[in-house]
Amino acid sequence: MKKILFIATLGVLMASLLPSCKNDSQSAKMANQLTGELRGVTDATVFVKSRGEKGWETIDSAVVTGGKFQMMRLGGETKLVYLVSDAFRGGIPIFLENAEVRVSMHKDSLKMAVITGGPIQQAYKDVEDKMGEFDKSWQEYYHNTFKMLTDDEKMQNEAHMNQLYEQAQQGKKDFLKDFISKHKDNIACAQILLDQEEAVGTDDMLILFDQLTPEVKASAQGAELGKRVEIIKKTAVGMPAIDFAMSDTTGQMQNLLALAKGKYVLVDFWAAWCSPCRAENPNVLNNYNTYHSLGFDVIGISFDETREDWIKAIHNDQLIWAQLSDLKGWNNEAGKLYGIRSIPQNILLNPEGIILAKNLRGDDLRAKLKEIFGK
Repeated sequence: MKKILFIATLGVLMASLLPSCKNDSQSAKMANQLTGELRGVTDATVFVKSRGEKGWETIDSAVVTGGKFQMMRLGGETKLVYLVSDAFRGGIPIFLENAEVRVSMHKDSLKMAVITGGPIQQAYKDVEDKMGEFDKSWQEYYHNTFKMLTDDEKMQNEAHMNQLYEQAQQGKKDFLKDFISKHKDNIACAQILLDQEEAVGTDDMLILFDQLTPEVKASAQGAELGKRVEIIKKTAVGMPAIDFAMSDTTGQMQNLLALAKGKYVLVDFWAAWCSPCRAENPNVLNNYNTYHSLGFDVIGISFDETREDWIKAIHNDQLIWAQLSDLKGWNNEAGKLYGIRSIPQNILLNPEGIILAKNLRGDDLRAKLKEIFGK
């Protein structure tokens, strides 16, 4: 399927502290209380964790007694946190604010957790639930019907599968644009835009960011979103590429713009562990072989952490173009400069080092190169 792409993504979205949204004494007394019910366990501990520049921090913890727990040492700031436990895998995002937050859940069904709290938490949960409804509309057909078909039957039903998927994506986009426009004074909307960038789309994300109130933009979530917006603007089509230096497979430092000078270059962000990246490599190689003699080149930027895995994947996939990596995984410095939050991703540069296009995969890459080189 052309439209449905399962991509390797960042593990957990960065979250940090936010200023309090209320200052009255009554709110201060009840600030950031968290009570909950965890069913299906007899012995467990739950933790509230937040993530900042120095990594994960445990804010508070509690032992589950009689299926219930309570935390009070959470501070008075408004913040996005994650409820985790030794009794289940994953985490539940929760906005703490000047209100009591209640969580009711079963250890085997995190997606069915019922969370009640203040207006920020409510807005965040409403959107999260709505996004799940849109995804359910196509995922049910994919998992219950399409996945079971023969290859010939899949070809016959691919148009319907893609139609369901596109309808869901358009529904998400329309809902998010309307919701954020109506709740632009709610801090949750800054986090929602960070979470739902792909669904909203870059252009509309920039428009919606401008609509947020100064108070929301001044929050920690708003500041994080502001940084993201600046990266998007700096790496938009038509902007000059941002130069960087990184080691190649021999350990020599190479500069992006020096390698790319005078050629059409696809800067390809990938990793050996990324299955969709590896699946796309034959397409990139085919286009490289077709257009390299005409002035097309590729520069791979790997998000690997292990040199052995990186080199092995290069050899196995027969990637014969320049390969760079600092072996920092998701902390890849080039990835930070270009705001890469999922892979595979790529950027096509023209001979002057200007960003000509982004995220060209499959037939789209061939079509763009045919447009440039005329064959």
